[in-house]
Amino acid sequence: MDWGDVPSAIAALVAVAAAIFSGIALKHSRESATAATQSANSSERSAAAAERSAAADEATLAEMRREAQERRDAEAEAARPKPDLRVALIGGVRYVLRNRGTGPAVNVTVVQAGEPGQCRDLPDGVTIAPGEGHEFVIVTAMGLSLPTSIYATWDGQATPVALPLP
Repeated sequence: MDWGDVPSAIAALVAVAAAIFSGIALKHSRESATAATQSANSSERSAAAAERSAAADEATLAEMRREAQERRDAEAEAARPKPDLRVALIGGVRYVLRNRGTGPAVNVTVVQAGEPGQCRDLPDGVTIAPGEGHEFVIVTAMGLSLPTSIYATWDGQATPVALPLP
């Protein structure tokens, strides 16, 4: 062996060692890149889950607000003064349409009551305050039978309501 070959051999050994270290570094670099990619994917999944959770929380909060508003509306409706119309017999053929409710019955109109002309002095656009009444007459002469109920409307009650006769 020639002394001139020694530096070449040392250079070759150093090159092999550098290649080994370079391979190890490349392996660690790939593993690090894979771990970083997995971490980024995990972060994206976590962010998406957080967004879904926030959306679900917002939907739940909106539902709770809607239910609370419905409950407040129902309580306000229950507390609102309302008329409660009832027919009572005064005597003979005389009757009274009385408001037993807590609020006035405004624009009370009887839209149907027995045969035409059988009932007289029926309310037509009158206001009946709580506790007050409106008297009317139901004629039963000439073979007319007593109707079973009269039908009335008032402000806030557009559909005729059957009010049974006693």
